Amino acid sequence: MRLNPSLTTRLRVGFIVLFAMLLVVSLLGVARLFQIRVDFEDQTQRYSDLDVKAAQMQTAFATENAAVTAFRRGGADQAQLRDATAAADRTDAQALQLAAGDSVRPLVRRRIAAEEDWRRRVADPLLRGGAPSAQAQRESGASVEAASRSLAAGVDEAKDASRDRAHDRTRNTTILVAAGLAAALLAALILFSGLINSMRAPLARLVGGARRLAGGDLETRVKVGGPVEIAILGRAFNEMAAELERDARERDRLERMKDDFVLTVSHELRTPVTVVKGFAEMLTAEKGDLNSRQREAAEVISDSAGQLQKMINDLLDLARSDAGKLRIETEPVSVRTLVQNAARRMKPEFEEKGQRLTVSVESELPKVMADPHRIGQVLSNLLTNANRYAPEKARVRLTAAGAGRQVEFAVSDDGPGLDEEELEHVFERFWRADSGESQEVGGTGIGLAIAQSLIELHKGEISAASEPGEGASFRFLLPTVSEKANGASGDGAKPARKPTQRSAAKSKA
Repeated sequence: MRLNPSLTTRLRVGFIVLFAMLLVVSLLGVARLFQIRVDFEDQTQRYSDLDVKAAQMQTAFATENAAVTAFRRGGADQAQLRDATAAADRTDAQALQLAAGDSVRPLVRRRIAAEEDWRRRVADPLLRGGAPSAQAQRESGASVEAASRSLAAGVDEAKDASRDRAHDRTRNTTILVAAGLAAALLAALILFSGLINSMRAPLARLVGGARRLAGGDLETRVKVGGPVEIAILGRAFNEMAAELERDARERDRLERMKDDFVLTVSHELRTPVTVVKGFAEMLTAEKGDLNSRQREAAEVISDSAGQLQKMINDLLDLARSDAGKLRIETEPVSVRTLVQNAARRMKPEFEEKGQRLTVSVESELPKVMADPHRIGQVLSNLLTNANRYAPEKARVRLTAAGAGRQVEFAVSDDGPGLDEEELEHVFERFWRADSGESQEVGGTGIGLAIAQSLIELHKGEISAASEPGEGASFRFLLPTVSEKANGASGDGAKPARKPTQRSAAKSKA
C-alpha cells in the first residue's frame, strides 16, 4: 500500500525533524564548548601547579645545597641532610607526575637530571670529605639554574599554547555549530520545499479543472494525488463534476422532451384551429343568413381562433428555435418597405386605442439583408408590446436610421416603463412584469424572446432601455447588404440559435 500521509502529518513530521536536528546540533555544540572550557581550566590549573612545583624544586635544591655545605662544615648532622635530600626528591617526583603526558615533562626530567648531576659531582664528594673543583661546582650549579629557568619558561609557553588551543577549538566548534545550524535550516527548507511542491501540482490541477468546469466543460476531471486532504478535495471535485454532468444530461433530455412535446402539440393544434377560424370567417361572410347575435358570436370565434393561431405559431417558433430548426430566408430588402408594412398592419390596433403611431425612416438608407416575413414579425411584436402597455392617446414612434455599416430600428412608447431589475428579465421567455398593467394587458411573455431569436439569426443585436414612468425603447441592428456580403458565408436558410439573455434587454410582452 502506498504511503500517503496527510498534510498535518507531513507538517508535524517536518517540524519534529527540524527540531531534532537543531536540538542535536545545539547540544553537541554546547557539550563541545563545555568540554573545551573544562580542559582549558584543568590544564591551566596543572600548569599553575607546575609553576609552584618548579619554585619548590628550586627551594628544595637551595635547602639541600645549604645542608650539604653545613654538613661539611659540621653545622648539620646527617639526618638533616637526608631530610633535605628526601624533600628535594619528593618535590621532583611530584613535578614529574604533574608533567605526565605533557610537553614540559622533558624539561622536568632535564631539571631532575641536572640536580642529580650536581649531587654526583658536588654533593657526594663533599659528603665523603673530598673537595670538588670550583669549576665543577659552578658548572653543576649553573646547569641546575639553567634547567630551572628552562622549566619555568616551558611552563609559561605551555600555558600560552593551552590558551591558544582552547581559543582555536572554541572558534572551530562555533563554526561547526553554525554550519550545523545552517545545514539544519537548509534541510528544513528542502523539506518544506518538497512539501510545497507535493501540494503545488495537485492544487494546480484542481484550479485548472475548476476553470474548465466553469467554462462549461462538464467532462473535465482531475488526477487525484498529493496529501490526503488535497486527494479528498480532488475526489470531491470529480464527484461534483460527475454529478453536474449527469444533471446537465438530464436537463438536456428534459428540454428535448419539452421541445418535442410543444412542437408536436402546437403542430397538432394548428390544423383544428385553422379549420375553426376558417369556418368562423365563412359565417361572418354570410351576413344575410345570420342575425346580429349569431354574427357577433362568429366574429368572437374568428378573433379568438386568430389569437390562438398566433399563440400556436409563436410556440412553434420558440420550439423550433430551441431545437435549432428555426430558419430564415434572407434577401436584400428595403428598410422603408419593412417599416411601412409593419406600421400598416398595426395601424388598426393603434387607432382602436386612440394612440398616435409615427414612422420616421432616414433617407437613402441602404438595403438590409433580411427575411422580410421574420423582420416584419419582430416589428409587429415590438409594436404590439408598445400598443398594449402605452396608455390611450399615447405616442408610439417607429424609426429606422443608419448606424455605421448597420441600420438601427427602434420602437419607443410612453408606457409605464421598466425598472432596472425588470430590464434584466425582459427577453426571458414567459416572463411578464409584476405590475398591475401587465396583469390587465395579459400576454404569454414570449413575443420578445422570439424577437431576440430572430434578430440573432440575422446576425444582429437587440436591446432595451427604460426608466420607470418614462416609457420603454427597444432597438435592434441589422447589417446592410454590403456588410452582410462581407461577413456572411452566403444567403439562404440558416438554423436558429437558442436565445441568450442580454443584460440590457427585458420583456413585458
